[in-house]
Amino acid sequence: MFYLFPIVFISGILTVLSPCVLPILPIILSSGLDGKKSRIYGTITGLVVSFTFFALLLSSFISALGISSDTLRIIASVILGFFGLSLVIPKIWITIQGKLETVFHAPTNSVKKDSGFGGGFLTGVTLGLVWTPCVGPIIATVTTLASLQSFSIELLVLMFTYSIGIAIPLFAIAQGGSYISQKMGWYKKNQTKVRKWFGIIIIATSLLISSGLERKFQSWVLDNLPESISNPVGNFEEKFSESTEIEQLEKELNSGQNNKEGEEVVNKVKLRIESEGAKINLSEILDGCPSQDCIKSIDNPQYETLDKADDWLQDNDLVFILTHKEQTKIFPQRIMNWHEIVNDWFGDDAIAVTFCPLCGTATAFERKVDGVITEFGVSGKLHNSDLIMYDRYEGSLWQQVTGEAITGPAARRDEELEPLFLISLPWKEAKEEFINAEVLSRKTGHVRNYDAYPYGSYESNSEVGFGAPNDDERLHPKDWIYGIEVDGVKKAYPEDKLKEISIIEDLVGENKITIENNKGIISFRNTSKDEKIIPLRSFWFAWAAFNPDTEVYTGRN
Repeated sequence: MFYLFPIVFISGILTVLSPCVLPILPIILSSGLDGKKSRIYGTITGLVVSFTFFALLLSSFISALGISSDTLRIIASVILGFFGLSLVIPKIWITIQGKLETVFHAPTNSVKKDSGFGGGFLTGVTLGLVWTPCVGPIIATVTTLASLQSFSIELLVLMFTYSIGIAIPLFAIAQGGSYISQKMGWYKKNQTKVRKWFGIIIIATSLLISSGLERKFQSWVLDNLPESISNPVGNFEEKFSESTEIEQLEKELNSGQNNKEGEEVVNKVKLRIESEGAKINLSEILDGCPSQDCIKSIDNPQYETLDKADDWLQDNDLVFILTHKEQTKIFPQRIMNWHEIVNDWFGDDAIAVTFCPLCGTATAFERKVDGVITEFGVSGKLHNSDLIMYDRYEGSLWQQVTGEAITGPAARRDEELEPLFLISLPWKEAKEEFINAEVLSRKTGHVRNYDAYPYGSYESNSEVGFGAPNDDERLHPKDWIYGIEVDGVKKAYPEDKLKEISIIEDLVGENKITIENNKGIISFRNTSKDEKIIPLRSFWFAWAAFNPDTEVYTGRN
């Protein structure tokens, strides 16, 4: 562990050389404009304290407060904006600053007019809450270990060392700015105007942070600039990523807290939205709802008989059927619209059944991450309108359409979830075909109006949102299709064409494909290799968004 301390210290220094520091530079520089060294000391001290503790304890902190991390970030951004406003209109801050000085100074110094430690400290603390620096794999591992409740003194000291590394160049920047401003005759003559301009810049910065544009800027930088410029920390830490110390940390991270084989591991995790190893451009990840778990997954599903479910389901209601380990369970869309993920068991197999209302995609996977059984939750994020799930083992993000890990440790391991064949049928046909099935009950532990569709006329109109392209006019955006991939060749089959004929033979690439329609159950088989193909039923726009090079079946061989 001792080997890591000089590495994280240097990483902290290099962090200030990355473009991710740009949003906070105006705030750091403004701390020394009036020549008060105490304000600089306060700002840097507050930043170190805040960044050290909140980076490690944020998950526990927001859980205790009962608010989301995004809400806390917005609150802190408002406070920063208030600081900027106080530079534009100094009278606003005078009274509050006086009270802060009495808190952060001994009585003998409490009336000292040139003191600014208290105000600077509060600024630094707030800054530590909202600033997201570009970190490398070592710091990402440290913070994740803490989020998995593996907090220790060693992790605290590591994070403190990293914060000190950040603080030293920032302190030098603030001191240098203060020295230059005090030596410049022009500044002395225009001090009030300069302070107001810095205030306006800080207000603009707070708006960027609260709106999330600051993170999009960071993502753009990481994706478009050379890594040597955009991510010096990651490049530096990667040199040590194979070291014994890092392997030991990763082993602890992935150990599931010494879980036994076959045991389910569910941790309190924060979302691992990291550029390192990401499969997509992070700027394409959009907010679909306010926070992690804003849509509640069903983690303790209850089931009922077909007869009981028939009392509230309509014949034309769409349901999803999964048969596995000699069990058949039915998941009504009425319920899945409101919860999107069901963490379930089929015998000894842990299964996640998922549904994205915006893409119309129902998928099922074995819920194992790095071989460990865990749960999946709704991240609150979307990519191409599709649900982004997160695992409750490490916090990696997963694409619901593909089952692929797109950010976090699982993405760096190139993990994909094992898919299962999920059937989509109207309730009338499902209850006649699967007479021994169980049906997901409305007793979910949550209060929802399962008789209402929460998205209005979305399924029938042509509207597409949340970043999904909608420029492939070969089909209507909301046409239902079955999509398959065979040896890298993608092909979409319009559902209405599959319902016209009971058996269709087609060619996908060099493979012969047989599609069978058996009482509405659509199945695909690669007859060239005698392999079953698991199709994806979705809206056309969603399939085209993730597979822009797809072919489309026209019904003519």
